[in-house]
Amino acid sequence: MNEFDIIADKVKLFEKMYDVMRIVDPMKKEVLELKEGVLCKIESECYKLWKANVICENCVSIRAYNEDNTFIKMEYSSNKIFMITAVPISIHRKKFVIELLKDATNSLLMQNGEYGCEMKMLSTIEQMNRILVKDELTNLYNRRFINERLPVDLLKSSLENKPLSIIFADIDFFKSINDTYGHPAGDQLLREFADELQRHIRSGKDWAARYGGEEFLICLSDSDIDAARVVADTIRKSIMKKEFVLGNERVHVTCSFGVHTVCDGYECLTVDGVIEIADRNLYKAKAEGRNRVM
Repeated sequence: MNEFDIIADKVKLFEKMYDVMRIVDPMKKEVLELKEGVLCKIESECYKLWKANVICENCVSIRAYNEDNTFIKMEYSSNKIFMITAVPISIHRKKFVIELLKDATNSLLMQNGEYGCEMKMLSTIEQMNRILVKDELTNLYNRRFINERLPVDLLKSSLENKPLSIIFADIDFFKSINDTYGHPAGDQLLREFADELQRHIRSGKDWAARYGGEEFLICLSDSDIDAARVVADTIRKSIMKKEFVLGNERVHVTCSFGVHTVCDGYECLTVDGVIEIADRNLYKAKAEGRNRVM
């Protein structure tokens, strides 16, 4: 099988999750689109520019290729909003980019809260790219980012046959913090806790998101179960030793962790499936006394 066939064989399982899936080889100027499991060459206006050695200023595929990182952008065209994800992958030591396109028009509602008027989409795309995937309180990524990015990382892990690890974290007895010190203190604790998570993951390679409430998710690329367990336990010990300043009080808290590693992308291909396993391990950590990694 050539490289394109290998990629197509694996991405078929993800085809229904996106409106369009493309395999891009920027060096050979080749673009193949996956339609019902079959690869077809395409000649869009965008890719014709490549053959003239001209590229769009905001081409996420070229950026993903050059920087070896996944990029997501929003585009506004013909009264529709598209979310485009560009994922760099390596097959037989050759680099390609997978483009995943999703029509996000009907899933985005934007309104000017002060005047109740619709905002002009074109002028707010740049701002949307920043705020749509961020949790306002902790400045970590949000649930929307998890739902969009985790399938991409699962796909990349499958294509490159590299392990992907998920850490699900939950602050122990967080409700008692809110009850004792008040919700503003609880918010402050969440912000400082988020900072600790960021401090212990690899910038540009791993990411952390607020799943909801006091629950957080960390995604570790190219990390096996042993490496993920070390990261989780390092964070656990750091949290346990830290003094959180809540108003005039200094408070110690603990955290429980559930860890799961996907060694083959075929094992579990849905966000919910991966999270369910990590959450099950988190539940075991809680059941066995909290402040531990399972």
